[in-house]
Amino acid sequence: MQYKIKRQLVKSGSASIYVEIGYPKQTPAPAIIVTHGLRSYFPGFMDMFAKRLREEGYITVKFHFIGTGKSSGKFEEKTTTALLQNYTDVLSYVKTLPEVRGIGVIGRSNAGTLAAIHGPDPAVKAYVMLAAATYLSLVFGRFLKSAEVKGKFFYHKSYKRPHTKVQGRLPINFVTETKKYDSKILAGIKKLNPALYIQCTDDEAVLFSEKHMDYWKKHSPSPKKFIVIPGGSHSYKGHKRFVIEEGVKWFKRFLPIKIYEIKNKNNPI
Repeated sequence: MQYKIKRQLVKSGSASIYVEIGYPKQTPAPAIIVTHGLRSYFPGFMDMFAKRLREEGYITVKFHFIGTGKSSGKFEEKTTTALLQNYTDVLSYVKTLPEVRGIGVIGRSNAGTLAAIHGPDPAVKAYVMLAAATYLSLVFGRFLKSAEVKGKFFYHKSYKRPHTKVQGRLPINFVTETKKYDSKILAGIKKLNPALYIQCTDDEAVLFSEKHMDYWKKHSPSPKKFIVIPGGSHSYKGHKRFVIEEGVKWFKRFLPIKIYEIKNKNNPI
């Protein structure tokens, strides 16, 4: 089935952020913001997730962070501050869309961490966190140790991909900057709900042994749910369909389409 697609550039600081809105058969409807991680992109897993959500009747909002895909900038221009601004500006944009009736967020990896830093928003009714890092400086400090350092930059093999633009490097001060956000992440997690958190035990990027999920379990407010998948990977190898279906069920529970539309049919978000 062909879905209507709307493409838009949203201003975020000095960057132009590419936003792609996919529509289900009927609107108004709730919208799910589908984010990608620092290194990842949409073809594959997150496109599958978005398509499945549209099949269920949700509007999907995908966007490219600065320095990725069709957004402006270079990969090396990414900072947590800039990425957080991208997330905030896209969320603000979605809240202005007249066809939207409530918002959900899929926080993929680093983007889930950004959602925690941003904190709750009255318009966001549900979150699905996919291996979001709780201890951001710990994760990137580890990446720095396994990277090649040249001058003010570090080069990691996982950063050089077609969509990351040019050399796939980050400035060393990217890691330094993450430290100032560590306490904000912990504070944000304590306020974010309802949240579903899913992680694989063989996650090679956000290590399961670092207990990122454990902090969410202990400190995030209810309602909440945690799913641990034995094996797998950071990209949920062999488990993508399962993760998608669990995410869809979570949104249907906390951001149901028909019930929400009946209650809000004459009101925005």
